[in-house]
Amino acid sequence: PREARPLVAAINRLLFRLNGSLENERRFTADAAHELRTPIAAARVQTQVALLTPDADKRNHALAQTLAGLDRATRLVEQMLRLARLDPLAALPDPTPLDLSELTRNVIASTLDSSNKCAIEVDIDDRTIVVEGVADLLQIALRNLIDNAVRYSPEDSRIAVALRTENGRPVISVADNGPGVSEAELPRLVERFYRSAEVVAEGSGLGLTIVHRIAELHGARLELENRPTGGLEARLRWNGGQTSAG
Repeated sequence: PREARPLVAAINRLLFRLNGSLENERRFTADAAHELRTPIAAARVQTQVALLTPDADKRNHALAQTLAGLDRATRLVEQMLRLARLDPLAALPDPTPLDLSELTRNVIASTLDSSNKCAIEVDIDDRTIVVEGVADLLQIALRNLIDNAVRYSPEDSRIAVALRTENGRPVISVADNGPGVSEAELPRLVERFYRSAEVVAEGSGLGLTIVHRIAELHGARLELENRPTGGLEARLRWNGGQTSAG
């Protein structure tokens, strides 16, 4: 009946959203099982080696490898849980005005404290650049971009981090001196667990996926581009609705 059609349409929309939620849950479970299998198996093997070897040096090496494997598994679980929390969000929870300049400087300072592999060149607009958002999420996004740049760059290279405005809209860029990726692979870097066959550095394949999702929630987009001089440049570009004050 015509009177029941709005109710039927509403129920269909509800079932569609429910199906999407169940599909996300199934995908999360399958991904977790697949990705955790390797580090757990490696830690188990190294533990067995430590138990069976009488040589103290070999035993200590095996235990160190076990600890490293458990650290990788822990980071993977943290990334997956973070993504699972972001997936169902349709909008940011309680966004507030944020000073991007201050936030960027704080993230860079914490990165310098935790890693001395690469030097970081900073170019931040002197003006106060304000956006609506959640500070913790934007810090995670920027930290992931810097961590990726450091991980894939050679020793003693330079990472360039810049914050500027283009046409009145904020842009944060992180450029490295790593190997870059093929043009065909660039669009796939935001896929869950995608890692290029040429990549040798450790990683979960979730960092850029999380950055991409955080950018979406903040009305921004993640852009990835190979640099003409070598390396990769990642940019968070806001689409609009932001303010920039002197």
